[in-house]
Amino acid sequence: MKNEKKEILEKIQPIFFKVFGNENIKIDYDSSPETIEQWDSLAQINLIVGIEKLMKIKFSVSELANLKNVGEIVGLISTKKK
Repeated sequence: MKNEKKEILEKIQPIFFKVFGNENIKIDYDSSPETIEQWDSLAQINLIVGIEKLMKIKFSVSELANLKNVGEIVGLISTKKK
């Protein structure tokens, strides 16, 4: 289970680099709009669209409303991929 989440994090990291225009940004499970200055509502939309395309999944509005950090995004992707 832990390896799966690590793989998902590694897979989606380039999306964060692209959206934030910074490949040196550190993305981990605790990363959130509070820890990343550029993470605003537009960035959130771009991240979600990028993740949906890459992972071939769709998130519902209610699922997205409760996400607080990258760890929760990874967890949601993990449950959707099953």
